[in-house]
Amino acid sequence: MIGKIYKARTQFYDQAAQQMSYKARPALVLAKADSDDYVVLPVSSISNRSNIDPVYDIEVNPVLYPKLNLRNISYVRTHKQTVVHRANLRDEIGDLKSEYEDLYLEILEKREAFSNSITQQAL
Repeated sequence: MIGKIYKARTQFYDQAAQQMSYKARPALVLAKADSDDYVVLPVSSISNRSNIDPVYDIEVNPVLYPKLNLRNISYVRTHKQTVVHRANLRDEIGDLKSEYEDLYLEILEKREAFSNSITQQAL
């Protein structure tokens, strides 16, 4: 599972319904957190371009990375790490680590840079 993109069932606030809902969204699996959970980074198309973080959002263009099976230009959100239960990870979309190792390593470096900035702020 590590290094692969899966559909992850994630919770979000549905403004129209005024309640929490769930949606299946792509997520890159980074690590196993414990026996049942995985650390993931969301992969989003980010419809509102002003929400793209120029430092930490890594663009994934399906023309350049066709084996990832993404339909639209998407962004791996290296500053939005979260944990997902294994039951909420379904349907492998693509294998980023094996197919595009350079991109995978760039993502890991950005995630580490963000994590280091958090540590520095906390000190």
